Amino acid sequence: MTSTKETKSRCKNIKKLFPQSKTDWILYFKKTVPIIIGEILFCINGFLDNFMVSHHSNGIDALTYANTWTGILFVIFFSIQGIAAMFVGQYYGKKEYDKLNQIMNLRVWIFFVIAMSFSIPSWAVPQMMIKSAAATSLSDSTIEMAKPYLLLITISWIICAYNFNTNIMLNEVGHSNYALTSAIFSVTTNATINAIFLYGLKKPIYYAAIGSIISNIVCTISDSLFAYYKDRNIFINPLKLFHITKPIAKQILSKIPAMLLMIAAMITIPIRMILWSRTFPENSIGEKWMGISGVTILGLVENLSNVAAATTSACSSNVSYFVATELGKGNFKEADKHANQLKGFHTLTGIIMSVAMIGTVYAIAYTPTITKGVENSVRTYFEDPNNIVKIRQEFNLPNNWTLTSAFLDEKINFAKQVFRNNFLHSSFTFILVNPLWCWFYTAAALIRSGGRTYLGSVTMFITNILSFVWLIIVLFAIVKSNPSMSLPLAYFIFYIFDIIRFIIFEIVLRKSNWKQNITLETVEDTQPTIVQ
Repeated sequence: MTSTKETKSRCKNIKKLFPQSKTDWILYFKKTVPIIIGEILFCINGFLDNFMVSHHSNGIDALTYANTWTGILFVIFFSIQGIAAMFVGQYYGKKEYDKLNQIMNLRVWIFFVIAMSFSIPSWAVPQMMIKSAAATSLSDSTIEMAKPYLLLITISWIICAYNFNTNIMLNEVGHSNYALTSAIFSVTTNATINAIFLYGLKKPIYYAAIGSIISNIVCTISDSLFAYYKDRNIFINPLKLFHITKPIAKQILSKIPAMLLMIAAMITIPIRMILWSRTFPENSIGEKWMGISGVTILGLVENLSNVAAATTSACSSNVSYFVATELGKGNFKEADKHANQLKGFHTLTGIIMSVAMIGTVYAIAYTPTITKGVENSVRTYFEDPNNIVKIRQEFNLPNNWTLTSAFLDEKINFAKQVFRNNFLHSSFTFILVNPLWCWFYTAAALIRSGGRTYLGSVTMFITNILSFVWLIIVLFAIVKSNPSMSLPLAYFIFYIFDIIRFIIFEIVLRKSNWKQNITLETVEDTQPTIVQ
């Protein structure tokens, strides 16, 4: 009898983790699918530059080093957005649109200051910025390719300080279909311009940055038009960006320590690439003559993992819309229901995304363009007369040996296979752990949704720092003591730690009282309402 009751209790607990009605399923899919597709397009926008320069030797490496700073900047943007989203959701739910506009104005200014703090050093010392992103010696050709791209992509950073807010707010208040349309315009523009410059006109790789700049301008215009004509209450008026009252400024700026903690936590993610590049530097994958580095592989893998993790972007936006808006209205029971359902729903969509990515990574791996850079690198090495003596010694060839097309084709095909194997096996890791990310990023968003920003930030900081320490152990202890360990195996061992992160987030969520109405904080002499 007891066993039957326990079984029923477990089934009930599992059942509440998923939408309880057909209406909820439809509503979640209606709001989530456009966000996921929009985020995929956003990630593809970043992936396009790397993918469309893969026919250049060291092209992927050059853009990966330059875009390390882009990654760090976007991590900071997402960290701040993750905390500010709860204000957007609760004030929108309470229909206090003037306060919502003030929050967005302040967010734009914060993002602009951050973008400029990255742009100015990039303009002043671009070579130093590129070298510091690599943390290891780079060839002159890689630096020369990366430098003009970095100088141009800074313009895109400044534009993103504005359109990041216009686009993400459309998701936060439930207009994900408009955000998706803007993303489609943006990625189509970027792909078209890149194709014209890189493939049609055969321009250098830094022309990829021009596509990014123009596509961001298109996104800004599209977002603004949608907000103005479809929901003017959320329109960010460029002429009123200074409209920020003291109570709102105080409420947002009081969260700066939490934002800094979140930034410190999340910034470890793009910095990981610096450590990977140090452990697996240029020419360290396969044979030296293949010209493959850890960054050549992970530059693509990390971009694709962001595509797979598109659901995690929906985590914050959905929690803002479905949970924070209910908290702002004081509907704590309804907020709790959505909180439970979103965890299961997001995890399920993560599983679906992972399954879809299996076919995607195989398709990319066998696309001729993706290995063109490796082919060019191998061809250049073997056709260089200065390497003839070295080649004869390395392959035990007779002194009268000369290069033949059959020999060259064999080595090119071998190098391509090494690249594909490392790329595919590394990709399997993010495909496996992606559903786990969806669960604990939902938990992190729930903790913040009711104002527990410091608790959420501290939890994220601790888990990410522990993960970063584990990466150091993996790279500088485990890999160092096992020099023959492959990149995919090291990558897998590192991500196993995310199971620990999952456990920590779930414990904190269960033990914390996160359901609060923070809209009352700006009402004089009124304390936040807390549900016990």
